[in-house]
Amino acid sequence: MAAADEKMAKNTEENKAENLADKEARQEALTPYRSFIVQAPAGSGKTGLLIQRFLRLLAQDNVNYPENVLAITFTNKAAGEMRERIVKALLEAEADSHERDGDGFDALTHNLALDVLNKSKVKGWELTENPARLNIRTIDSLCGKLTRMMPLVSRFGGVLEPSDDQKNMYVRAASEMMHTLLYEVSD
Repeated sequence: MAAADEKMAKNTEENKAENLADKEARQEALTPYRSFIVQAPAGSGKTGLLIQRFLRLLAQDNVNYPENVLAITFTNKAAGEMRERIVKALLEAEADSHERDGDGFDALTHNLALDVLNKSKVKGWELTENPARLNIRTIDSLCGKLTRMMPLVSRFGGVLEPSDDQKNMYVRAASEMMHTLLYEVSD
């Protein structure tokens, strides 16, 4: 039994060290003036961490409009979930405007949402009434928006839609590149 107890104690110490390292990494990821890549398995709290970071960024003094903070996701489902969870945090903070004690996930999210609500009142953002002001997009929608903002530079004038058949586009791009290279080398 002593070996089993010793192994259990060792596992407990390892779990404490992993939890401390995870907590420190999560705190560091909330630093507003640095960029981070978050890689973790499903169900580990990545979306929650991104929501906290988004709220932290919105609350920064140098953010004058909520549209200045951009979150980019891969899917419409992820963007919708993120927007829904941010609005839920704001509505819950609006209903309970007392700061929460502790450094747990829920308390931190609540307190960050309170900070955003206070700023929203001062700036007139009205985020709970206008959640579309939260700039949460997919990569495709961001690229489409940028292209529509600069139609002359992008050489697109009409409505753009993502394509499911990229083969023709790859062939055309490669052909145009080869043409450009051949003529630039010979000039």
